Amino acid sequence: MDKVNELIVAGASAVLGVCLWICKRMFKSIDIAHERIDKLESKLVDREYLENQLAPIRQDLNIILKHLLEQKKP
Repeated sequence: MDKVNELIVAGASAVLGVCLWICKRMFKSIDIAHERIDKLESKLVDREYLENQLAPIRQDLNIILKHLLEQKKP
């Protein structure tokens, strides 16, 4: 009976060890990927880029606002 308990504990320990190893590798890979993405984003997305992307939206909003204010005056 002691031998069976030892085998069960050894088997459970082995399965748990493999699961922990897989999780560790998976999360390490995810962390590395996030670091790479952060480096790329810091180079691609800066204030000038965002201003260039927002300029047309701001122009449209100004046109809409001007139109709404003109319609309100009657």
